[in-house]
Amino acid sequence: MRDKDINRVADVYLKCFRGMTKSADAKKWIKARHNSYPAAQFFVGAFGSKIVGYILWIELGGFRKEAVIELDQIAVSPDYQGKGFGKTIIKESLKSVSSYIKKRGSTLKLVKVTTGTTNEAQKLYKDTLHAEPVAIIPDFFRSDEVIMIARNADLAGLI
Repeated sequence: MRDKDINRVADVYLKCFRGMTKSADAKKWIKARHNSYPAAQFFVGAFGSKIVGYILWIELGGFRKEAVIELDQIAVSPDYQGKGFGKTIIKESLKSVSSYIKKRGSTLKLVKVTTGTTNEAQKLYKDTLHAEPVAIIPDFFRSDEVIMIARNADLAGLI
């Protein structure tokens, strides 16, 4: 993602999530995360010149020898959902994040994902990352959230 993409990423956010409802708030949050590279890494998915999705990876706990990353947020515009964009964004961006981690002399230990316990995205994370539920956090955002983990061995063939 580049600075010029922030407004279009905010538009996708507003179509997909209910957490922030004001465009200015979404843009401010996205810009703050984008400016914290390389601890946070945004990637966009495009169809032609149109940004139809994005993903945000966060490295947790500092730049360790065994890196732990979190798939913090992924969104695909409603018109493009169910067409494989989410799976593609995850796979392609994970390769890039993993490559960055390797270049600095570390290995990817695991990927953490949290999502609502009733969110269909769990299937995407299980199918794409081979992530498995390990815990539930009651009343996290609007409801209960499940923590899913994919360990290095689960990610074979993806990184």
